[in-house]
Amino acid sequence: MLIMVFCMSIIFHQIKEGEFIRLVEAGGINEVFAQESQLQPDKYHLLGINTQSKIGYAVRHGRINEMRSWRLDRLSLFIKRLGICVFNVRSQS
Repeated sequence: MLIMVFCMSIIFHQIKEGEFIRLVEAGGINEVFAQESQLQPDKYHLLGINTQSKIGYAVRHGRINEMRSWRLDRLSLFIKRLGICVFNVRSQS
């Protein structure tokens, strides 16, 4: 699946939700984005970026190698529980 992000020089890795949480807590992710799915309208994927190393992380399902998607209200609750107060939302045009 192709992920469109504002900066094309970032390399994305698909990781599970637990690894994403660990990276946020350890400071390995310092910017978070919610990007609308190309396949499911009104569903969003969670992306995290380490701006220093220019490495991005996308959350995938635990049992299958597909991007995990959330409704925006559920995703924002998850992000807030991680202590992140600000995140960007990107919609498909």
